[in-house]
Amino acid sequence: MDYPSSNSSSTNPGMSYTSGRNDSIWTALQPYNSWPKFSRISEDVETDVVVVGAGMAGISTAYELVMKGIKTVLIDAREVTSGETGRTSGHLSDYLGTRWSEIIKEHGIEHARLIYESHQYAIKRVGEISKKYGIECEYDELPGWVMVQVASTNHDYDAKNDLKGEPEALAKLGYQDRVEYVETEKLGPYVGAMLKIKGEGKFHPTKYLHGLLNELTKNHSNLFSCYTNTRMRSYKTEGSKVEVETEGSLPPDPKPMSSAKGHSIHANHLIMTTNIPLNAADMILKNHYYRTYCIATAIPTPSAPNYLLYDNSDPYIYVRTTSHPDASKKYLIIGGEDHKTGILSKEDYSAKFSKLVKWGKQFFPDMSDTPEFAWSGQVVEANDAIAYIGRDSALGKNIWISTGDSGNGLTHGVIASKILSDEITGAENPWRQLYSPSRKPSHRTIPEVISENVEQISKYARAISVDIHDIEELPACSGGVMHSGLKKLGKPIAVYKDENGSVRKFSAVCPHAGGIVAWNEVEKSWDCPVHGSRFDGLTGKCIFGPSNRGLAAEDEAATIAVEGS
Repeated sequence: MDYPSSNSSSTNPGMSYTSGRNDSIWTALQPYNSWPKFSRISEDVETDVVVVGAGMAGISTAYELVMKGIKTVLIDAREVTSGETGRTSGHLSDYLGTRWSEIIKEHGIEHARLIYESHQYAIKRVGEISKKYGIECEYDELPGWVMVQVASTNHDYDAKNDLKGEPEALAKLGYQDRVEYVETEKLGPYVGAMLKIKGEGKFHPTKYLHGLLNELTKNHSNLFSCYTNTRMRSYKTEGSKVEVETEGSLPPDPKPMSSAKGHSIHANHLIMTTNIPLNAADMILKNHYYRTYCIATAIPTPSAPNYLLYDNSDPYIYVRTTSHPDASKKYLIIGGEDHKTGILSKEDYSAKFSKLVKWGKQFFPDMSDTPEFAWSGQVVEANDAIAYIGRDSALGKNIWISTGDSGNGLTHGVIASKILSDEITGAENPWRQLYSPSRKPSHRTIPEVISENVEQISKYARAISVDIHDIEELPACSGGVMHSGLKKLGKPIAVYKDENGSVRKFSAVCPHAGGIVAWNEVEKSWDCPVHGSRFDGLTGKCIFGPSNRGLAAEDEAATIAVEGS
């Protein structure tokens, strides 16, 4: 089967609306042309708080601040919800993929209880807000089922029973009524132990957030402003104030974007909800970067599961349903097959989707063989399974961040909105210390952190390797890294060939920390294996930090494109 499928977007120029060439399922019922539109910043601005990054965390935080009477400016380098929020599977879960027994070992009973309660708050908060404003975002609360399967010698499946301790762990937190251990359950080819979790949720993430933005714009314009295609270039603090400088003008302005002066936003507080905060070296080293994959395929409504499903095998798989334009059907969303960013071959990328289809057919034989949507997203994984939210003292007393969502960015984003809005308004918050960016990894996780960082550093070795030796080796709509030859002292070059055979060349050196980017065949992007920065394959434009600059152009054809990054 050939992937990516026909959902590759022609309405997402320069990856302005989403960080890949393949559209996610959420565009099926909400195409890009229906999204709320905002203008680029055109003058200097003063505000109480500037929030950078218009995804789940950023929009939710802006909303909570405005509800507390705080004047707030929200900016995004591209369009609203153009980052990873719109590429999630839309799960709202307090199941973090890590056993609660392990979370208790890592954080202790009291903090583990706060983790559980904060995620439950997030699930309920989305329901409360969507109901309050009549936002039709398919919000629903439903149970989740967890299984762990391993192949046995007769090709059936058997449970690796490490789920049995979860009811006891939840009982220690006072929530034994929220989970049920089932000794033997049958689901497709699987027969074995399963865990039933109560109080999970699902929703349509972009419909929800666009509903919030419409409410803020319509009824709170005295306190709320939003600017898109407005990238933060830098920031500085002076006493109790912070100044954010944005990028300069878009082409045809002849000045390079890296030096052109933009406009300033003067504020009392800066909140960065951008997956990875700018200039936060400590946060970059506390996180690790993964790609995750999703397919959405039709299934008859009577066969569609009315629960969330998690297969905790290796690789991890997660499942839910959402609406289909045909009322007799649902979309079955299957995700997983995670791997470190920037390490796969072209063939391995395509195989990810095929593996998800194969897994799905075993458990849901009525599903369509051919997904209508196939896409991938980025996960920023914290060392200890929960996000870093709060003041980053290394950056300044009025600099706040949210990062390290660990695959639960939707609930962590709502948690961040509560913590950050409380902190800025001086309200007490029981989760503040727990999620603090200044917390240290435990002795148990330190060896894992060292191992991860050693692996990241090893990716610098790509500087002496190549993907191709000659441009003629590249097929159309594809990219590869080659050396530029003696003329440029063997500098690694990222080469992209478009559908017409025209070639674009960029420096293959990531502007953030000098890693050598790798070609992502599925999303047509250049991905850095060191710290996870990503760049549009066609333009070199930065679409995922920590870099806040595009790849440097190596030819005249690419120069204009990079200046627009």
